[in-house]
Amino acid sequence: MALRRTRNSLRDHRLGSSGLSRRSFFGATAGMAALALLRGPRIGATAPADLPVRDDYVGRLCYNENPLGPSPLAQAAMVDAVPMGHRYGDWYAESLREDLADLHQVERPQTIAGCGATEILRLAAFAFADPEGNVVVPTPSYGQFGSDCAFMGAEVRHSGLDQDWRIDLADMASQVDAHTTAVCLTNPNNPTATVLPAVDIAAFVDALPEHVTVIIDEAYHEYIHDPAYESAMELVRQGKNVVVIRTFSKIFGMAGVRLGYAVGKQSLIGSMTMWHNWGTVSRLALEGGRAALTDAQHISDTVALNDQAKQLCFDGFDALGLDYIPSETNFFMVDVGQPAGPVSAALADEGIYVRTGWGMQNHLRVSTGTLEEMQSFLTVLEQILTGSGAPDRHPPRFSILEGNYPNPFRSHTELSYRLARDADVRLQLYDAQGRAIRTLVRARRRAGLHALQWDGRDGRGAAVPAGIYYYRLTAGDFMQTRRMIRIR
Repeated sequence: MALRRTRNSLRDHRLGSSGLSRRSFFGATAGMAALALLRGPRIGATAPADLPVRDDYVGRLCYNENPLGPSPLAQAAMVDAVPMGHRYGDWYAESLREDLADLHQVERPQTIAGCGATEILRLAAFAFADPEGNVVVPTPSYGQFGSDCAFMGAEVRHSGLDQDWRIDLADMASQVDAHTTAVCLTNPNNPTATVLPAVDIAAFVDALPEHVTVIIDEAYHEYIHDPAYESAMELVRQGKNVVVIRTFSKIFGMAGVRLGYAVGKQSLIGSMTMWHNWGTVSRLALEGGRAALTDAQHISDTVALNDQAKQLCFDGFDALGLDYIPSETNFFMVDVGQPAGPVSAALADEGIYVRTGWGMQNHLRVSTGTLEEMQSFLTVLEQILTGSGAPDRHPPRFSILEGNYPNPFRSHTELSYRLARDADVRLQLYDAQGRAIRTLVRARRRAGLHALQWDGRDGRGAAVPAGIYYYRLTAGDFMQTRRMIRIR
């Protein structure tokens, strides 16, 4: 299934000047990530410095984080910025805002950047909440804006979801009156991961009184496949009373860096800017964010892994007879058929952390992680629900191409892959221009884990220069591509 993208512009992902459309660039399987390497190098891509090895969490499936981490380009940019850590960066993130204005085809005063979407939502509450008025928010949904508005003294009106777990725009509109200053919705919604069609949002915005500001949180914009979806950025460009909020925490893998932004009508952004303290975006976050915007391959890899992780779990839920809400994000809700709290606690005892709440008593909210993490989650969940004792580690149900280690590397790096079944395997290396430089494996392999070393030499035995390289695994109908970096 191809990703939805109705917009003609490529600027939302800064794919450079190769002429790729979003639909052709992004694919629903990991194998489609190979399109990027066959299309040639990305504009401005450079090999990062010798980055520290990541000591990551395992089983943390509760915060909607990106298991791939920040892109290599963003990491390199942040490392490069460290020596200037004693100097303030742009007071109001002017350089990043310039990039964002170019990306979204607006003027720089229509943008604002801050310390995560958390700060941006709080600035929106400061700007648009009125102690004499009210705001309207959906429930269950991401609750920060409503909480911040309540803190400011505004009345918060809550609207429920419809029978398909979507935000009920008609019900939200029915609660708007002459004293309503703002409405806020998250699209896709959190925690239900459901999407509102673009035509419905446009009609909703047009039907509201002129004095109402519409805040639309698009934290999960890049993950969406639904062809009816379209970013509300177009409504901003049309001059509507709309503020769109985005984050670098999800698709860009920078949750710990804390970087978010908003794009909106200039007068609305101006109202938020009046409350904005200077210097809340660190120099490292600023440079990392600017580099992340250029790394289309990392976005593609993230979406592909997310698609695989969700499908793996949905297939498992079908096998277990569990209902779940179809997801357009990097998390999903699954009904475990019993109070979810004890199930969540039992999962935590096995080192797997998920979320519950939002008034949905039988539902777990699970973030996508690596495929191994998702397989472990399914295995442990089945054991908990069936009461079958300590879980056995089942053979993998999904083939996986692991990230090489170390990466970046100098002389040698290890590549590993796990096969769900016996298969004819081909493991090939490509340079940044998409040219095949060496075939490491071309043979029949048995199911299970396989590992091998690459010594940094091409098929003729010559050492390859420093730079970005790709390795692609083909095993039966499975194909996946990953990236590695050689340094000197």
